[in-house]
Order: sequence, then structure tokens, then C-alpha cells
Amino acid sequence: MTAHTNAGVATQPSEQASAEAFAKATVNIMNELVALMAMEIDMVSERKNSEHKDLLERKQRLTMDYRANIKVIAAEPALIARLSERHRAELKTAGQKLADVADRNAKFLRGAITATQRLIQTIVSIVKQQVLPKNTYSNPADIQASMGGHSPTCKPVAFNRTA
Repeated sequence: MTAHTNAGVATQPSEQASAEAFAKATVNIMNELVALMAMEIDMVSERKNSEHKDLLERKQRLTMDYRANIKVIAAEPALIARLSERHRAELKTAGQKLADVADRNAKFLRGAITATQRLIQTIVSIVKQQVLPKNTYSNPADIQASMGGHSPTCKPVAFNRTA
């Protein structure tokens, strides 16, 4: 990330320019992720599966780029110190927007997954009701009794029918 002169000493203006270029690239990645995540909610809602696949691939690539940039910032904290206040504010604002839309996106996708799982469970339940035989008892103890099994909880009873 740092620029070097022939003597190997970093020069301040090129470090500043490099840091600002890096910050701009990171902000652009974050803004594009924000836009893609907002579009993803609409695509899933409208069930545009073929378009969503392309969007998801793009989102994954951008996410990897974003993570790589965050790792660079974590490894070189002085990078942020070299930025102007305006660039730091842009990074902070873009980061907050990304966090907000990522949270909204995650909640929506969890909701979509839950709704789909419930739909599938309902369909499976209906199919089971239609496929399973209906002439059986619903109580397992009754099934055991109908098959002549012995129940450990039942005791024989004698009746006097002569009276």
C-alpha cells in the first residue's frame, strides 16, 4: 500500500493518495453491496430465481473483495490515519449503510426460508394424511390392544354374572 522512493523511504503525498484511492475503492464496494442486497430482497419477493442467481454470484465476489479490504485495514491501521476526515466519514457512512441493509437482508431471507419450510411441512403433513391408511387407531395403546398385545398397565378384571 505504501509508495517508496528509490531510497526505500515512503513519501507522504503518495501514501495519502494511495490511502484515499483505497478508501474510495472500499466505499464503492460497500455501496455496490448495499445496492445488490436491496435488489435481492425484491428479486426473492418476486421469485426471479434466474436473475437472483446472477446477483448472488456478484454479491459473493463483492463480499470477498470487501473482506479483503477490511483485512488490509485491520493489518495496517495507519491507513485510516492517513485519510482525510471526509474520507473517514465516507467510510463510516458506507459501513453503517452496509450494516443496516445487511441486517434487513438477513432478516428478510430468514423469513423467506422459514415461510418455505413451513409450506413444505404443511404439504408433507397433507400428503401423509392422504397416503396413510385411515382405518387404524390414532392412539398407540389402542393399536396394541387391537392386535392382542398385553399391556403392562392393564390388570385382569373378573365379573360375577350370576347375580
